[in-house]
Amino acid sequence: MSLPAAARLIAPLAVLAALALAGPATAASPGALEQSYYAAGEVVVSLSGESADAESARLASLVGARVERVSARGGFATLSLPPGREAEAIEQLLADPAVESAERNALKQPSRIPVDEYFPLQWNMKMIGAPEAWSTSFASGVTIAVLDTGVAYENYEEFGRSPGLSQTKFVSPYDATDDTTHANDEDGHGTHITGTLAQDWDAIGVAGLVPHAAIMPVRVCRQFGCSADSIAAGVYWAVDHGADVINLSLGGAIVTKIEREAFAYAEAIGVVVVAAAGNGGGDLIGDPELDFPARIETVVSVGAVDRFMDRAGYSSYGAHEGEDGLHVMGPGGIKDEALNGDGILQSTYAFRCEEGPEDYTQFSLCSFFGTSMATPHVSGIAAMLLSVHPNLKPVQVRQVLRCAALDLGDPGYDAEYGAGMALAPAAIADQDEDGTVDCLDARPYLTASIGKADVRPAETVSVPLDVAAWWPGVTTYEVRVSFDPAVVEAVGCAPREETVCVVEDGLVTVFGSPASPLSGNFRPAYIDFEASRDLIAFSSLHLVLTALSARVPDVGLQLFTEDGSVRISDPGPTLAGDLDCDSQVGPQDVIDVLRATGGSHLPLCAAQGDVNCSGDVDAFDGLAIVAHIAEIAQPALAGCPEIGSSLAPEVEEPE
Repeated sequence: MSLPAAARLIAPLAVLAALALAGPATAASPGALEQSYYAAGEVVVSLSGESADAESARLASLVGARVERVSARGGFATLSLPPGREAEAIEQLLADPAVESAERNALKQPSRIPVDEYFPLQWNMKMIGAPEAWSTSFASGVTIAVLDTGVAYENYEEFGRSPGLSQTKFVSPYDATDDTTHANDEDGHGTHITGTLAQDWDAIGVAGLVPHAAIMPVRVCRQFGCSADSIAAGVYWAVDHGADVINLSLGGAIVTKIEREAFAYAEAIGVVVVAAAGNGGGDLIGDPELDFPARIETVVSVGAVDRFMDRAGYSSYGAHEGEDGLHVMGPGGIKDEALNGDGILQSTYAFRCEEGPEDYTQFSLCSFFGTSMATPHVSGIAAMLLSVHPNLKPVQVRQVLRCAALDLGDPGYDAEYGAGMALAPAAIADQDEDGTVDCLDARPYLTASIGKADVRPAETVSVPLDVAAWWPGVTTYEVRVSFDPAVVEAVGCAPREETVCVVEDGLVTVFGSPASPLSGNFRPAYIDFEASRDLIAFSSLHLVLTALSARVPDVGLQLFTEDGSVRISDPGPTLAGDLDCDSQVGPQDVIDVLRATGGSHLPLCAAQGDVNCSGDVDAFDGLAIVAHIAEIAQPALAGCPEIGSSLAPEVEEPE
């Protein structure tokens, strides 16, 4: 289907996926949970004696904690203390003879994976990391306006409500093409888009990305296309009726003044607008310029990748009207001619994917492809982000989406892939726990820990190596562990898949090249140690994490040592101060500096990229960045810092 007027629907192409939808079912109830691996400020202590109450009170006093609870069974107590003091308290507790073990209070989360029959075919949800993000947010409290051909959201005249949307919350429907409040879908495109966003989790069919978001159906497209007046009217309606995100899976070569003003209004009020990059026109070969409205600088532009994470041939690319270009990619799929799941599977009218009359009450699962299909994935991630942090402005949402993307194509930003694949877990995670989500959170981080154990003479123990990570774009990682050969000897190592262990010369090296980004906690290996026969008693096994490193293409090789400090060891592009490889020294490089040096304060001059406060962003700021990382200069980041001021160009004073 091709719409030749002012705007085209992007990717309305469909082929049959012969999976009929059944009727209504009971909705699941996935609640939004805060993602955490440990209960903050809590330590669990196992006691060797029988008087648990008295001992736990004494131990709490010893470490400056209070007793949270004492178990009637198992001989353990939970101590509560200020967050951040857990490691110190554990070390003190383990030195007490009454303590058998002390460890942080680990958390588990209820399983949050849809049970829908065909969810395993939704490769698109796995590609953006949705299962990991569902532990944190389902976009509760956020409203997404779908400006499209309408939605099958109600039983009205000849239209029926899609059974896959029977539990979806719909608000403030509007038909901008004829100024009514019945935004019924006469095409099926908008219903498919809405399914990707909010399809029921009901054990039938497929699942949506943000089932707790409210959907605002706004019809802006007629049979001949999506006209500028309808789009503008739809944007105003969505903003004025409480939309937080506007999804526009449509585009064209021309934008009008009234549309520009509508999008400027949305930006001013604080509504995030997301639009499809374009399908390259009628030939389905991606054009080197974006469609409108995706080309507008304040609109999040979304390109499409196939299931192998390659740019789909039809996906347009290029620059915005401003300085930046295509923002991110989303799963768009390709034409599913072989019926092997290459497209994006969702519910819509049966006549859109199989032979039959235009019946607006019959629904099937249809496989579509296009940047239209990619766009709601990014809109959904934006909704997740706003659900967790509702005060973020649109410009902040755009920045976080790009910072959190998985780098694709050429290293760093490139015109065909933008910042890369949008990733839900990285976008919504407050990694530095400063109360907000920003690019400091989205940057790769890596920490590691070694299990503790006591050993008898000649005894062999198996000690786990644990790594916590979020690595957008990592290609390799390496952990090195050293030990005292007078106490133990490393005699073996059991690695997980994609991991290699090498034991030699008093050092254990664990390294791997993951096939996909890893998030959260994982255990790459168990290391076997044999205690010396010369030991005469129990001895605590002390292992030292010598170094931890990860190669991330857009920021070089970063070494994360045990004390949390960071050093850039691979010069690469960093010699010019261009830490994000975008061919210029600017604000994002300053964010990288703050990330590397552990800072959270972003002064105005630094935010503008003028690190040495010379009044210009230039190569000397790049030198100042490198100087600061290398500790050549160490002034505090406050007010207008003088980092690297000695590197500023000399200016002749007038005579």
